[in-house]
Amino acid sequence: MFESIFSRQLANPSGLFGRLITARWLEKANVGMNALTLESLALGTNDRLLEIGFGSGYLLEQVLSSRSCDDVAGVDVSQEMVQHVSRRLRRHIENGKAEIRHGDIESIPFGDAEFSALCTVNTLYFWRDAKLALAECQRVLKPNGRLAICFNSKEDLAQWPGHVHGFTLYELADVEEMLVAAGFTGIEKRTGNDKDQGEFYCLTGIAA
Repeated sequence: MFESIFSRQLANPSGLFGRLITARWLEKANVGMNALTLESLALGTNDRLLEIGFGSGYLLEQVLSSRSCDDVAGVDVSQEMVQHVSRRLRRHIENGKAEIRHGDIESIPFGDAEFSALCTVNTLYFWRDAKLALAECQRVLKPNGRLAICFNSKEDLAQWPGHVHGFTLYELADVEEMLVAAGFTGIEKRTGNDKDQGEFYCLTGIAA
């Protein structure tokens, strides 16, 4: 029962549990994946970054604090996380450096070619329509914009019993093929490992 509840929380943190437990767990669990994602994107001060599924807002805050780039935005399906991160990044939002919106990757609530970089960490498993999701990423990215997708290996994630509750697991080769089919070029892979989560990948691609 708990695994089913926690799996649903990972997909869409909600309520007191989502705010106090899920958000904190995600922040701790995703430290290595967030670091690899930012390394892969190699952001510059002129970039505008969009994160899909920002969870606790840790990655966006890291970018703003380090001045990797001065213009970020985030989209999340969880109203709870939108409210939480809007408070966390209030100063940056008021200064016009951050924008937080409710939405999902299949219908990104931003206009065409607004971003030079886009990332998403540990959300791939919950996409309803991967083809549409990647088409939306292409749409909001500028020509030659960079996409980074970070996700756990299928083999390691399959060992966690909770994956049967709403997760779709992907082989690395499958995600690479999806990116190519969506029109991304220059696909590159970086690999990391976490003592709790196991092996994970960060795939990057260049938008058309």
